[in-house]
Amino acid sequence: MTEKPPMHIICAVRGGQESRSTVTHAINMAVEHGARLTFFHVMDAEFLGSASLAMATVRTVYSELHEMGVFAMLILCDRAARRGVEIIDYLVREGDIRTHLRDLANETHAEILVMGYPTRSPGTNVFNVDGLEEFVRMLRDESDLQIVLVRPDGTTS
Repeated sequence: MTEKPPMHIICAVRGGQESRSTVTHAINMAVEHGARLTFFHVMDAEFLGSASLAMATVRTVYSELHEMGVFAMLILCDRAARRGVEIIDYLVREGDIRTHLRDLANETHAEILVMGYPTRSPGTNVFNVDGLEEFVRMLRDESDLQIVLVRPDGTTS
């Protein structure tokens, strides 16, 4: 029995250089299968709440981060369209990435989630390797979602 090709692929985008391989892999899969592609970015600036900033300043920073996220997603949508992906959209949300990825998997009924593997970087990562593997197991247990982890060199697991 042959497996049905995916109709909807989600690509979780962190941003930065390390997302390049993840995005390329998701676009390649969408082109190969003629699937819809949703780019997904979650902003988490909760660290601002602990700083001595006025609430208006925090809202302004979130607003700016949201606009930058939308701009980045529009660029990725253009890139995917130029490669031949016909149905492309994006979502930018605020808050906890784990919660939003779980919710999105349930909301969209997408078949595949493409996300980057944690890398060493100057900033902090939401997931370490063990945490990501635990999260992936939980998502797989809760849904029929196939999860593709992409390393910066383009290899997958």
